Amino acid sequence: MSDNTNPKVNRGPRSIGALIASVIAPVCAKRGFATADLISSWADIVGPRYATTTMPEKITWPRRDQAKAPSGATLVIRVDSGMAIYLQHETGVILDRINGFLGFGAVSQLKIVQGVVATPRKATVAPAPLSKADEARVVDTVASVESEGLRQALERLGRGVYGASRRS
Repeated sequence: MSDNTNPKVNRGPRSIGALIASVIAPVCAKRGFATADLISSWADIVGPRYATTTMPEKITWPRRDQAKAPSGATLVIRVDSGMAIYLQHETGVILDRINGFLGFGAVSQLKIVQGVVATPRKATVAPAPLSKADEARVVDTVASVESEGLRQALERLGRGVYGASRRS
């Protein structure tokens, strides 16, 4: 009977989440997050209005030796400049959502930092194919434009307009 207690022994396939967690954990810990759950669920927590214009940066926990330390942590949120004022007005609601997600009143303050929030690029939808009649109409409409670049841009616009009208 073999007693194999070596933790590095491959015990079969593992989920990608289990593998990524070991890589992400040190980065999250450095920024004050216990796990990556808050970051990965951010869009669900703040809702569609702030999902693409805000991003949690770090959590600052109060020091134990401070006499008048706040009761909870401070969450630093990066916000696109145009949305910062709106987020500031909804600080109470956002705090309630964050603490509701965490299950307890861990975060007592939000610190809003204005800056560019990198959002994942959305896949572009290919325009719908045009009928030969619509294609001919677009080309005939812009045929009198002398500038080659402008004519091509107007053709693309015309194809987009006709394609959008066919989709809806």
